[in-house]
Formats: sequence, structure tokens, C-alpha cells
Amino acid sequence: MDPAPVGAVVLAAGLCRRFGSSKMLAHWRGRPIISYVLETIATARDEGVLSAGVVVHRPDDIETPRLARETGLEPHLNTRPTQGMASSLRLGLNALASERWQPLEGALVVMGDQPLLRRDVIDRLIGAFSPTMDLVRPEYSDAPEEPGHPVLVHRRIWDRARSLTGDQGFRVLATWNNVRAGTIRVDGANPDVDTPEDLASLEDQAASS
Repeated sequence: MDPAPVGAVVLAAGLCRRFGSSKMLAHWRGRPIISYVLETIATARDEGVLSAGVVVHRPDDIETPRLARETGLEPHLNTRPTQGMASSLRLGLNALASERWQPLEGALVVMGDQPLLRRDVIDRLIGAFSPTMDLVRPEYSDAPEEPGHPVLVHRRIWDRARSLTGDQGFRVLATWNNVRAGTIRVDGANPDVDTPEDLASLEDQAASS
């Protein structure tokens, strides 16, 4: 089947201040956590759920772009990661707007530090996407108070998303006038790995599963 007109932007250029080192390359179950995210996105692309995928990374991280290329995703360097997550988002959206791919209607914005990213959530987000919706995100049953990821953003508000600054995210964008935002409810959770303790928690989950 033809791929859906949606591309993925994997944000992997964070400064990792709370983790103390490059958390994207920290190992979980014997592999860098970013590799799980890249594998999930690449599989969705290969199965026609996504049309393209780009990965935004830091200048001092040479492993993430290598892993991206191995899965057929396109790495993009953020030379100024200190400007915050919004700078990586702009780079990713600009890459998806390239003429290399068919015109895309949406961008699936994915956090590189969430190795529990699930294909069923991606499928449901794309299934809920419609011409009348600007932004759709999941609400996880185990963390309903947290803004869920990934987030699917319609192309018509990419310019507004590019205007975000620092570490502003889609929670801010969803409050702006004329932005039509919706959620889908899903089971479980999709936790960030922000600290070594977060990674240890994932290890505990692996040991008990």
C-alpha cells in the first residue's frame, strides 16, 4: 500500500543535564535506548504507516546518526542544541518539508528518550488524524496528568510550531487560538528517561516482565 502522508521527527539532541551523560546512548536490555525508538519508526515506515523519518542529534553524538542511517532514517545535526527542544523541532519540520519526499500532511514528533514507544499508539494517532484536527496526542492511562508523546501535527500549523522557543512544547501550542487539539486514550505509559533512576526503573520493569 502507499505510505501514509506522515513523516516522523525524532528529537534526540537534548543536553541531558539531569542524566549526566548522553542518555540516548545509555543501554537498556543491551542496546542504546535511542535504537528502540529508531527501530519502531523504521518498522512503521517499512510497513507503510509512515512516509519518511528524520532524526535530529547533537554535534558530539556520532552514534545516533550512525544508528539512524542503519535503519534508513535521515540524520540531521542540530549545531545549537543549547537553544532547546524547539530548535530541533524546527530542523526536523524543515527537513520533512523537503522536496525529497511527497508532500506530507503531518509530522509525528517523537522523543528519542522514550524506548517504550509503541506501534499501536502510532497507528491509532494516524487513524485519528483528520483534516479538521491540527494536533493529536495520546493520553496514557498510567500517566493521565502528563502530556503524552508522540504528537501528530498537521502541516498547516508547522509554521506555528516553528515559532516555539526554548523548551516550549506542544502543550503550549495547543492553548493558542485556532489550534484544534485532541487526544486519544491508550493503556499503559510511555515514560521519558531523564535520569539514571528513570533508566533503573525501566531495568526493573524488564526484570519483572
